[in-house]
Amino acid sequence: MKKLFLILLIVIISSDSYSQNDCNIINEYKKIFKIEKFKYGKKEVLIKKVDKIEANSCFSDLINNNQKYIGYLFTHFSGNLDYKSLLAINDSGKFQDVFIEGLKNNKAFNNVMSKLTNKTIKKSSFIPDTISVDELLNIAVKYFSVTKIDNKERYHGKVCAGVNGIKQTEKVRRPQVEAFCFSSILNSYKGKSFNMYNEFVNGIKELYKINLGIDNKEKLLRAQGAMYVFMRNNKKLKELLLHEYENKKEYLPFILKI
Repeated sequence: MKKLFLILLIVIISSDSYSQNDCNIINEYKKIFKIEKFKYGKKEVLIKKVDKIEANSCFSDLINNNQKYIGYLFTHFSGNLDYKSLLAINDSGKFQDVFIEGLKNNKAFNNVMSKLTNKTIKKSSFIPDTISVDELLNIAVKYFSVTKIDNKERYHGKVCAGVNGIKQTEKVRRPQVEAFCFSSILNSYKGKSFNMYNEFVNGIKELYKINLGIDNKEKLLRAQGAMYVFMRNNKKLKELLLHEYENKKEYLPFILKI
């Protein structure tokens, strides 16, 4: 019996060791992350993209079922591109190789991706973060942006990965929580069960019921704060986040404390 137990233990240890060595997300970067040259008027710009990967990859379920989540991490935490150097490379293969090599050497991005993927390959030893619903909502509301007031005193709003209140309000960034909140909102922006577009429009309508200022700069700032509070108390947004957490918790590197 002891001999059998020992054999099983060796098999388990060997299997776990193999999976950790064989399943390295950095080795998958070339399959997942892409940049493309794109003509914008007279200028040539670079666009970041996330591709799906083949089913035999250790991370196929994670990457293929969470494209917007991975895209958010890639967009916001992979660093700024060296546009001048990359645009100077005419060979498309070399262009991509140089980019991927730089990405592999990006320690900050590697840490972000490892935080996510360790949940998949180190299930027995992985220790997730714990966050509360209030903390989740605090991040989620920052994606509902009141961007301007036009000359007819109308509010303009936007839900966008690039235009949001995260940098202006959060001293400590939480990549995984941000990616989860943004992807959840975007996936249900005009959904049937959780239509975040309609909820956002309702919030904009509420702003017209209060005189928020005479000076438009001050008025816009107050309107943004009022929108955060409105969305913080929005039942649909809370229900959406809880629903998405239940659907995605197998992949998520944090536990939601309810």
